[in-house]
Amino acid sequence: MEVALAADPDVVRWTMYPAGLDEAGARARIADLRERVERRQAGRYVVTGPDGAAAGTAGIVAGRRGAPEVFYALLPAARGRGLATAAATLLTRWATGAGHELLLLMTLLGNVASEAVAHRAGYVRATVEEVVDPDGAVVRLRRWEHRRIVPVP
Repeated sequence: MEVALAADPDVVRWTMYPAGLDEAGARARIADLRERVERRQAGRYVVTGPDGAAAGTAGIVAGRRGAPEVFYALLPAARGRGLATAAATLLTRWATGAGHELLLLMTLLGNVASEAVAHRAGYVRATVEEVVDPDGAVVRLRRWEHRRIVPVP
């Protein structure tokens, strides 16, 4: 899945996936993720379609911005079917159920499809941030926020 996602030009353009990832690079990414999971800093899952076929990945990481961040990436054939929205919504419900009051979802500016996913998953636009991508380029990210509604006693 890592190699397939990194081979897709849209995934590379709109996420932080490195272009042209080979099997060794994919294994290194998975090993890094496994360490983060063991430290309880991340969780990542395979997204499947109704037919059970792998469609992409989605997960949640202990964000550097002070709140957990939801993320996703889908293969081309899986897009436009509601899978990213479903994955983001499920991860958001799990995290708010676990007590997190604020969750984040970051999109590269101009990624209209991902912005629609964020909106449908219950996130609202917040700020724009500049970060350095894996290739050293400065990119602009839209910060989306989801706040848990806490009942007033």
